[in-house]
Amino acid sequence: MKSYSYFKTAFLIAIAIILLAQPASAYVQVRISIKFILDANDDRPATGRLSTDEKIIGEVDWGNEILAASNNMSEYRLQRLELVNLSGVSHWYNINATDTTRANLRAAATANPTTYRWRNDAINIYINGANGSANSAFPPDNDIIMMNQGCTNTPSCILHELGHSLSLMHTHEPCCTNQDECADTISDNQSWSRDQIAQNNFGTTYNNLNATQQDQVDLVFNNVMSYHVSESQLRFSVCQLDRASTQGDSDWTWLLTREPVYVKYSHTGTQNGRFITPFKTLQAAEAAGLTNRVVVLHQGNNPLTTAVTIDQNTQIVPRLGTATVGNGALHYILPTDLDQSENPEVRSAIQAVQHEDQAGRKVMQEAEQAGALAATEEERAAIKANAETRRKQHQNSAVSHLRRAEGFAAGREKVAILLEIAERYRDSGNCDEAAVYFNLVAEKTEQIHLREHGLYQANHCQELLDMKRHGISF
Repeated sequence: MKSYSYFKTAFLIAIAIILLAQPASAYVQVRISIKFILDANDDRPATGRLSTDEKIIGEVDWGNEILAASNNMSEYRLQRLELVNLSGVSHWYNINATDTTRANLRAAATANPTTYRWRNDAINIYINGANGSANSAFPPDNDIIMMNQGCTNTPSCILHELGHSLSLMHTHEPCCTNQDECADTISDNQSWSRDQIAQNNFGTTYNNLNATQQDQVDLVFNNVMSYHVSESQLRFSVCQLDRASTQGDSDWTWLLTREPVYVKYSHTGTQNGRFITPFKTLQAAEAAGLTNRVVVLHQGNNPLTTAVTIDQNTQIVPRLGTATVGNGALHYILPTDLDQSENPEVRSAIQAVQHEDQAGRKVMQEAEQAGALAATEEERAAIKANAETRRKQHQNSAVSHLRRAEGFAAGREKVAILLEIAERYRDSGNCDEAAVYFNLVAEKTEQIHLREHGLYQANHCQELLDMKRHGISF
């Protein structure tokens, strides 16, 4: 039986493309290995900030949400390699995290890597049952974080500590003229209120500041690297993101899953694709070789003078904001915040979709954890099969809610839902339904590029169906 491969090994960027949302795996992934130090009875504490897998995974997920947020838009995402229970070292269970104890733990772990599950290809995060906070190391010993149950950074103490591993200081760090060595974070003190930050930097209260000044105060007060834990810590400054990128790029051989290659059109001087010496153009990056790397495009337009061929194993992601290639044309625009739709029926249905998606992810996370503890391969296979069945049920329910939302939606909201349904059918292997909905997208949209996209995808689905009917594998 003759086999055809539909996807080409490369695609040609000959016209403008815009880089928006990508899956987490497409970004520059920072590798973390999480180990929970158990007590002498192989137990964890019953309570605490990081006492369960769900809480720990939630912190990692929050870290990725913060990195992906539009006011940060880092190229980094956290890749959790493992979350394991660590027996046999219970003498560390009630030890509070300090500079000294963290250094001692690192010495013990590197001397006995098998017992401590030490990894040389990731940041090793050790969590125990003590009621202290957390402690991480600046480079060069930035491969370990020690965490207790009382770490109060919200919503992600893990991200805060990883900030130190990537050379970020606290916003109140009393080190120099710019305190944390970032001029775009104004003066801070860990005990100051928002009004006190305003008063000490601008000489008046927060409510009397203009919008730009208020944003400067908010940037510090809600900063991931601050000690202002009364509100969510969700922001990084551009300088902080630059410092983290510089350090991560320097450590990429052991810290990152793929090598990043930076492109910044405004750059002058030495060009070799490193963060501090990026290529000026995508053409220059291509000439240096991009296979299995992540191309990081800085915010703004990156003009093309000639066509560029990008291997399918190369990812391209934006940094700090929307990055465009070519003339910066946006092919089509559809709303992505339908959970906030003014139509209550649409809003309710989309929120139900989100609930089903979240439940499906949770099923797979729980199965992964259960599989790791399974005694046999057969048991692991059964756990995985059961989880896949449940995940598909949630996926089917999500599509049902999308179809309900489509019935109440209008305009671009309706087209956005039709496209989502089409893509979900396509990704689940249901080409019959996918073709129907892609054709509906083409029919309902007034945007020419979206119409072309819908027709292309519908035709592709039809081709796959024809090949299947003729007994051709793909």
